[in-house]
Order: sequence, then structure tokens, then C-alpha cells
Amino acid sequence: MNNLTEYSTELFRLSALIDSGITALRDAANEAAHAEHDYRKAKAIAWTQAPQGTVPVREAWVESETADQRLRLDLAEGQKQAALEAVRSRRQQLSGIQSLLAAHKEEAAFTRTAG
Repeated sequence: MNNLTEYSTELFRLSALIDSGITALRDAANEAAHAEHDYRKAKAIAWTQAPQGTVPVREAWVESETADQRLRLDLAEGQKQAALEAVRSRRQQLSGIQSLLAAHKEEAAFTRTAG
């Protein structure tokens, strides 16, 4: 990037990516909350239906009965984390561009006063 137009274009591009990332993060957080709700509910119901036996046997049965809900929760949490990392990355990129612009501004001001 060598000119203000290129920097401006990149700033707008990164800003748009941040906006879409925030939307994705909100959606992922919503999905994760619903997945956790479903998992907790399924686990509670499974405990009431668990067969008689030792605690480890009953725990294993409950985990088996709720494995699909747990998978959905784990995947949703992973999506939420990935969306958050994408937003953080774009913010760092945006900050880098802003720093370069500030450096160019200072360089231009120095050139005007020195010349």
C-alpha cells in the first residue's frame, strides 16, 4: 500500500469484516447458549431415567445418553471461539493500518517543516 486511497480501501474492508465478524460472534453465542440449555436439560432428564447401579455406571449411562447434545455444545463453543478470534485478528490488522497511517502523517509533517 502506497497511497491514501489504498489505505482507505483496506480500512473499509477490515471494518466490514469486523462488522460481519461481530454478527457471526453474536449468532455463535446464541447457538452456544441454546446448545448448552439443551445439553443441561437432556442431562437432567437422563439422570432421572438412569438405571440402578453404581455411581460410575450411572454417570457413564447419562454421558452416553447425552453425547449428541454434548457434541452440539462443543461444536457451538468452538464456533463462538473461532468467531471471537477472527474479530480480534481483524482489529489487530485495523490497528496496524492505523499505525502506518499515523507514521505517514508524521513523516509528511516532518517533510513539510524540514523542507
